[in-house]
Amino acid sequence: MPGVEAVHEDTYLRTVQVGSSAGWIAVTPLGCSEHSSPINALRVVMSDTLRPVCVTVLTRIKTLFDTRANTVEIDAHLITDPLLTESIKNHCGMRLPGAYDSFELLLRAILGQQVSVKGATTLAGRMVQTFGKPICTPWPKLTRLSPDVRRIVGATVDQVAGIGMPKKRAEAIRTVAKAVLTGDLALVPGGDPDIVRDQLLEFPGIGEWTASYVAMRVLAWPDAFPIGDLGLKKILNMTRPSDILARTNAWKPWRAYAAIYLWLSLSG
Repeated sequence: MPGVEAVHEDTYLRTVQVGSSAGWIAVTPLGCSEHSSPINALRVVMSDTLRPVCVTVLTRIKTLFDTRANTVEIDAHLITDPLLTESIKNHCGMRLPGAYDSFELLLRAILGQQVSVKGATTLAGRMVQTFGKPICTPWPKLTRLSPDVRRIVGATVDQVAGIGMPKKRAEAIRTVAKAVLTGDLALVPGGDPDIVRDQLLEFPGIGEWTASYVAMRVLAWPDAFPIGDLGLKKILNMTRPSDILARTNAWKPWRAYAAIYLWLSLSG
């Protein structure tokens, strides 16, 4: 999300807000020194303004980077499938990319429907500029907080669509934002993926892929698998959902990690 997130060298940067506390975080992999083995750990720095909510921020960071995953066990389970073997050897220890802010991720997923990644990023940046509050940080690329759900709910459809999207999609965003604000749609890690999926599919403009993607990244559901994804269909050489479910059954309960490895195999 331009304005909210940035990567500087090997450090992930973003603005955050918890209640009335707002600030920034910087997360860097510790890696290894010249005379030591690799260290699977992250170094987190946050602004002093987040001191009152540091425990909440750290908990969200752990979800964002999937630090609780037992990657050795997951890889051992998946690597026996020839379709995954090479990718796991090349990228062993992959974790699920989570979400620091659940509504932000859902918003990003909706913006990404039927447009290119570049186009979705452009729209996300416009949403940030229109509905995200300004904030001062040490980094020029971090200038705004994530789009405020209350500001989106309070806007008109025309105002949301004004960033450059069809009115139907703008209405979908406002409807989902209202459900999140009222608590009718609870997007929390560990939530029931079947309930959330059914809820999301009831909203106009949200399809199967988005629901599965949210289950994977927001709910941190390890068995989520976006069966409608074109890239995954290509690798599997299948199009029928029943065939895809049957082919991926052996990957349970780690199908989300299998999806990550399959996506990585597409990128070489």
